[in-house]
Amino acid sequence: MGTTLRDRRAIQSLVVLPPAERLLSARDAMLARVIAAHPARWPCRPTEHPIWGLVRIVMAQQISTHVACRLAERVKTAYPLLAAPSPATVPEAASLRAFGLPERRARCCVSILQRSEEILAKVQQGQTWEEALTGIKGIGPWTVSVFRIMVLREPDVLPLGDVGLERAIANIYGRRRSVGRLGETWRPFRSVACWYLWRTLGNEQLG
Repeated sequence: MGTTLRDRRAIQSLVVLPPAERLLSARDAMLARVIAAHPARWPCRPTEHPIWGLVRIVMAQQISTHVACRLAERVKTAYPLLAAPSPATVPEAASLRAFGLPERRARCCVSILQRSEEILAKVQQGQTWEEALTGIKGIGPWTVSVFRIMVLREPDVLPLGDVGLERAIANIYGRRRSVGRLGETWRPFRSVACWYLWRTLGNEQLG
């Protein structure tokens, strides 16, 4: 039986996709529609200093992505050296609180900036980011996972417990689905799948 025009177009669309999107589209028909409808592609390379990126993700804890993006812009405008931070460019927690950050989150950002050289050295010596950030209060699994996706651009991270991801999955798949089970289908590009699904919410994104 010959292929239809629709089948041929689907095959052609898979051929022109990057490898990650091509594999995800072949394995998950619902996700394939999301990818096909989105004009942009997963940005696979980091574009910012990891310490500033981590601070930016900490700022985004428990607030909307739109508010988080505006907050990061205001802080970066006031402290432009934070784009490539060093212990010499650390603002005080009170200064960050003036932008609307809660006390605990402001102190977490200051701790990251103060320990930036130590953190980077540990990572360069082979420690994972989770290991390098041990002992800094205010950094949990969600922060590390989103940081690895949105800042480091690691391709295979699944942020379990992310409310936005769960909402996007319910919207696209028509009902609540196990994020962990779907993630097994998406390996080794779980980050990429999440990136596309987050964009279906219509919100400004963290990366």
